[in-house]
Amino acid sequence: MKKVILVRHAKSSWKHNVPDIERPISNRGYNDANLMVGILNNFSINIDGVFSSNSKRTLETAKIFLKNLNNYKKLDIIKSSDLYDFYGNKVDSFIKDLNNDLSTVMIFSHNDTCNNLLFKYGNIINIHVPTSGILIFEFDVSLWADIKSGHCKYFFPKKFK
Repeated sequence: MKKVILVRHAKSSWKHNVPDIERPISNRGYNDANLMVGILNNFSINIDGVFSSNSKRTLETAKIFLKNLNNYKKLDIIKSSDLYDFYGNKVDSFIKDLNNDLSTVMIFSHNDTCNNLLFKYGNIINIHVPTSGILIFEFDVSLWADIKSGHCKYFFPKKFK
């Protein structure tokens, strides 16, 4: 069994005149990320690896989650430019290339990546993954390279406010 917890970064701030990759999260983003990590704490999930896009907003979101998660080994966030992907193809390849010793991974990424993988892995359409949205995919395979489709649960901030 392989499990991917895919998190869309928290709401970004447009107050700063910076390149996209350097855009930080907003106050709302900070609050929503803290809210959603509380939701994730309701599950008994043992996380083996944490990966993030190298953008500032995804890294800030990942740090909020890891600071407040109850059930996870003290892991470092592994940054990857492959996760700074707005379509999902690079993230899909990244997941399929993961070390098979990892059973459950958490990945922090971007808008259309989350939407496209929700359709590709979960066959769920007409749902837009909002900022700080959490997708939990479970795949009945032993090798990451074999994932195609699986069961998906999703959690969005609006439902918990």
